[in-house]
Parts: sequence; C-alpha cells; structure tokens
Amino acid sequence: MSTFAITGLTMSKSKKNIKRKNRFKTFSFKLSLRQLKSLQNYSIINGTTPIKVIKDRIHEYIEEYSDEKIGKEVIIKNQLNLFKPIPPEKEQLELFD
Repeated sequence: MSTFAITGLTMSKSKKNIKRKNRFKTFSFKLSLRQLKSLQNYSIINGTTPIKVIKDRIHEYIEEYSDEKIGKEVIIKNQLNLFKPIPPEKEQLELFD
C-alpha cells in the first residue's frame, strides 16, 4: 500500500472524469539567442521566471483595453444644432406680442 492512498476517500467517477475547458490562449513570438540569454539572466537576477517578466511588462496594455470596443463610434443624428438654420418665427421673441 502506498503512503498516498487513503481508503474510503476515493472520488466518484462522475467527478473524476470532468475536464475543464482551457480558458487561456497561446501566443508565441521569436527571440534571438542574445535576447533569450538576456531575458534568462534578468529573471535569474530578480528571482523570477521569464514568463512572469514578460507578463509583468505587458500587463498594463493587456488589462487596460480589455473592455474597449473596436470600430467607429455611433453618432446620434442631429446631435448638435449649432449650424442648422433657425426658422424666422423662432428667431427672435417679440416683446409686445
């Protein structure tokens, strides 16, 4: 009997076979050998991993614009009537009508 097996606490088959969907997308890019060595040296000096360094550097660009809509803004028709000609009856109020 192994030290990790505990009798009576096994998971049922329905919970065991559930697969989670991967919520992450992959993104790849190429680095030169010099850039890779530089990234590895930087991460060793700062006690982190190259992936964490890259994610930290691009964090502000990724998180800031996640809810932005791409495309043209919808302009409401006749939003500003500044240059629309005014009819003569509405031009000036008469004082003694």
